[in-house]
Amino acid sequence: MEFTFSLVILKFVSCEAALRIIGGRDALNNEFPYAIRLEVKIIKNDDNKSIAYVKTCSGAAVSSKWILTAAHCYRQELEYVARYNWYFPNNIGEISPILKVYIHPQYNEERIGLRQNDVALFLSQNLLVSQFGKISAVDYKGLVGHKVNIIGFGITNSTMPDQPLQVLDGMLNNCLEMEKETSLYNAKMMCVVPFCGVKAKACPGDSGGPVIHSSGIIGVNSLTSGHCHESQNIIYHPGASAVIISMISHELEWISNVISNKDIH
Repeated sequence: MEFTFSLVILKFVSCEAALRIIGGRDALNNEFPYAIRLEVKIIKNDDNKSIAYVKTCSGAAVSSKWILTAAHCYRQELEYVARYNWYFPNNIGEISPILKVYIHPQYNEERIGLRQNDVALFLSQNLLVSQFGKISAVDYKGLVGHKVNIIGFGITNSTMPDQPLQVLDGMLNNCLEMEKETSLYNAKMMCVVPFCGVKAKACPGDSGGPVIHSSGIIGVNSLTSGHCHESQNIIYHPGASAVIISMISHELEWISNVISNKDIH
């Protein structure tokens, strides 16, 4: 089962050196305390005594009960939990069950190539974190060229399944190469280009993770393409995007209504 597309980030010391060291920058302990690892609860035996948790996506706690993530992370037949205060290997964090999921009403998973409105809110039991993610009210159209952080719990096919939260610094652009080469680009999405020509790619686990601007969370990791074997050469050219972002400034009314329980669809 593939829950798509998160970050494999290529760690760098400078723009000139170590560009091929895969692994990403580890987040500092409590650097992003609102980071959530979404997992699926699996019962291995019929006696309900053997339980496993498999990570699927990332998200951000925006209040004590609400998690912002991507709509495509949700599958109705699965049972989800949120793991928070995770900092491997010193702290495996706590688990809170997901009680209900609200998918943006204009998201249509059949239009997988576009994934417009790829936004969801997961209702959880109390999330006891030291800080909640702040949602930015800045119009995303004015953020081209701005610096952002992408965070998530993604892995490659060659890395250990447990590692600290990964961080990539990058710059927002208008997905110009996507517009020219594919049908993935649309007006409500933007792309993130790594700084200094650093190679980067997306892999399973980071989907739904927040994209953080100085004004707050401006979007969620939505889409990229390709495979995530570290042994494979990453196709790259200057200005290539690491990930495609579903922006949320135009979704603020829906987010507010869900969280305040007004006119939920």
